[in-house]
Amino acid sequence: MRKLIHLVRQLRRIIFFKVSTRALVIFLMIAGAWVATRTLDFPEAFEINDKFIHIIVFFGFSVLMDLAISRHPFWLWKGLPLIMYGAIIEILQYFSPDRSFSLFDWMADIFGILLYFIIKAFLLWRESIRSINGRQ
Repeated sequence: MRKLIHLVRQLRRIIFFKVSTRALVIFLMIAGAWVATRTLDFPEAFEINDKFIHIIVFFGFSVLMDLAISRHPFWLWKGLPLIMYGAIIEILQYFSPDRSFSLFDWMADIFGILLYFIIKAFLLWRESIRSINGRQ
């Protein structure tokens, strides 16, 4: 874990990595907004998995935002913009003729962000306990 943290810090110092990661986040967010406002015909069974997809997508956005932006705290510089993005997507869907606003979709987005935050906090906590105990 310590090596991974060190690697991420080194990568963030490379201008090309920072710019390309931020560009990827912006591209994926624009693509996500485009897809979210299009007519999509999914079977009813997919509706249940829709929330799972929201969780996975926003977990991934959280990872990319964390890689692209080194500012802290997470919730202010990374989590809050993602939460706002999820809300904007739902508002756009409200005005889309074939889509609808879903509070549950937005809650799934927030849960994906929270899940990343919890996993990252746990891994960092575990690493700090290991370093206090002197284990590698």
